[in-house]
Amino acid sequence: MIRQLLNTTVFRLSLVYALLFSLVAAIAMLSVYWVVERHITHQTDAQLQLQADVLLNRYGFSDSSSLFRDILRRNQRMENTTDKRFYYYELFNRRNTDISKNFQAEYSTNDPRIGQQLFATQPLNETINFSLLKDQNQPARILIRQLPNNYQLLVATDLTEQQSLLDDVSGSMWLAITVIVLLSLLGGGLIGYGVLRRIDSVQRTAGEIINGDLSQRMSVKGRNDEFDRLSIVLNSMLQRIEQLMQAMREVTDNLAHDLRNPLNRLRNRLEANQFRDPASTDFQQLNQDAMQDVDDLIKTFNALLGIAQVESGVQRDDWVDVDITQLINDLAELYDVVAEEKSITFEHQCDPGLVLHGNRQLLAQALTNLLDNAVKYTPEKGRIKLEAKQSAAGLTIIVTDTGIGIPADKREQVFERFVRLDEARSSPGNGLGLSLVKAVTELHGATISLEDNQQGLKVLIYFKLPLVRKNKPLKLA
Repeated sequence: MIRQLLNTTVFRLSLVYALLFSLVAAIAMLSVYWVVERHITHQTDAQLQLQADVLLNRYGFSDSSSLFRDILRRNQRMENTTDKRFYYYELFNRRNTDISKNFQAEYSTNDPRIGQQLFATQPLNETINFSLLKDQNQPARILIRQLPNNYQLLVATDLTEQQSLLDDVSGSMWLAITVIVLLSLLGGGLIGYGVLRRIDSVQRTAGEIINGDLSQRMSVKGRNDEFDRLSIVLNSMLQRIEQLMQAMREVTDNLAHDLRNPLNRLRNRLEANQFRDPASTDFQQLNQDAMQDVDDLIKTFNALLGIAQVESGVQRDDWVDVDITQLINDLAELYDVVAEEKSITFEHQCDPGLVLHGNRQLLAQALTNLLDNAVKYTPEKGRIKLEAKQSAAGLTIIVTDTGIGIPADKREQVFERFVRLDEARSSPGNGLGLSLVKAVTELHGATISLEDNQQGLKVLIYFKLPLVRKNKPLKLA
């Protein structure tokens, strides 16, 4: 599990971001440390200048003997106190001892009123002979002011409190950086563990699906994150695959059932014919019946092939702008004769100038299947009507009849392959006509619905706009 966690992209990204954030935090805290250090240094320098000003304002530059005595008194008071903090003073004659030679000034100021001032931080015994501190290397903040008459005033103070404050700031800084890194790693580990659990769940579900259980679905936690959105899409895909597999099983079962009878009849007729006289009437009739069975089988396979081709969308390459008005008129002319032979009244109505972008052959085949069903299931003296009209939203083709109709609870079922209602089993057919119509309408982005026609059935095919390709030359078919 730990190795898998370390190999997750989320954990690696968390580690990278943790390091980057820690680097930024370290830079920010170092900046704070530098600002605090500078502020303490300037504050200490101001205190040193104040001590020097107090001494010089009391005695001036001329009364050097009084100044010496006051300095001596102050230093003795410092030696007798137990306070770790100290201020140390020295006055030197530059002719005898130039203490600035052993002094590495960090910066200096030059004021005409008070003279030149040098500031630095270094052990006091490197500048003068100083042995009051136990730790001779302990740094001190030192001010050397150049006085008139070649005198040099030294004022120094320890940095114990300042260094303690800086140490506290530094310790807090490194502690904060350590906590940030640890929390980032912990957060990355928790996030990676959560992602790993989701991925393991997907892998388990995928494994069960691979083993044949198509009912399995990806878990959706309801967080609306990327995993939930991906799971929803995958579940939709799995639902569609399961439906297709179920439809394939049903098609296989129905195909085996519907082909078994004609094949048995064909075999029996051929077997019976082998003992008959080829010149006899019975032999010729059996041959004709066998050929009819073969034709029915061919029609069934052609219908299945046509549906498969339509659903695959291979016909989209040869789509053109179809003159629906002309197509409706051609079909009306053909079925007017067919309906008249069966004593059925046929009517058609079509708006002029209707154009639809699609495959003319498939559209004609779909409408032909609808009209064939209408003629087949409409009794004598019945009525069939074919109409096409366009509105602001799209184009609608309607086929109505006064036949036996379809019950409301069966209207979705009839679009499945090889489905034939009990009322239609006595008539010839293979149950693939409406399946092809459904496939053609879906290929053209249309919707098909079945409604009650009071007496009979009403079929509505609705094509949404745009109906014609834009920025393309009009090519009617």
